[in-house]
Amino acid sequence: MTLRHLEIFRAVCAHESVTQAAEKLNMTQPAVSMAIKELEVFYGVRLFERMNRRLYITEAGRSLLQYADTVLSQFEESVQVLRQGGAHGRCRFGMTVTIGETWLPSILNRLERELPQLDVAASIQNSRETEEMLLRNEIDFALVDNVSSASRSQRVMPLFRETMAVVCAPSHQPERAELTLAELATERLLLRESGSGTRSSVDAVFQAAGLKATPVLESISASALLACAAAGAGITILPQSQTEMPLREGKVRELVVADAVFQRTYFLLCHKNKYLTPGMQKAIEIVRKVIA
Repeated sequence: MTLRHLEIFRAVCAHESVTQAAEKLNMTQPAVSMAIKELEVFYGVRLFERMNRRLYITEAGRSLLQYADTVLSQFEESVQVLRQGGAHGRCRFGMTVTIGETWLPSILNRLERELPQLDVAASIQNSRETEEMLLRNEIDFALVDNVSSASRSQRVMPLFRETMAVVCAPSHQPERAELTLAELATERLLLRESGSGTRSSVDAVFQAAGLKATPVLESISASALLACAAAGAGITILPQSQTEMPLREGKVRELVVADAVFQRTYFLLCHKNKYLTPGMQKAIEIVRKVIA
């Protein structure tokens, strides 16, 4: 088995067609079919089901695709690192929406100023999707505010902890500025979507008290949640870095929860098996200085 076998297999998976994969790879159809057959013989499993002239990937095929993506990605990366040198080349990193909205401009400006030779690419997703990108080797390191059980294959470096604010419109009822967690659970809540670190942190506080937060609105956008809260649509719970300006401008007011504190911790993640070039290591140092 060779890397070429995995490249052919990945192309067939992408196109769900031997014919289209052959055209993409500039190969004959029999040659592509033979490569797939050789893979199936090598592993002793069936990679595709062939029904009604269509290919359907099997569970074994899906497992192999994950390995193929990782192996091919690391091979391509090794070529780039060795040919271009560690201080040059590229650096790909991912981050949560909150980190992106708050710190990404400063991070990019600092990287451009201190590492102009490094080709930088950034991606903004929620914590779960960012962590999955790291596991697929689509990014070199990740900045998240929630770490799943898959973190056993990762190096986890805590960055800092931030308190979250509970805010609503200035005219929102109740008039009092303090309420209990149980009372908050009955309010119209405007929360981040499931899978985000912010939402996981909020849910954890309610669950620890035996309560459940059922939002009337979920959004990936903190700006949208703040705008809805300012308009009187309900109460949102977001990091202080995102609520500081609206509070200062008087667009929203903060509520005090007497028996609970909403906090979350930010982390920098790297895969344990990931080779970090000197350029990537310098980029990580800069990112940590900007966020810390």
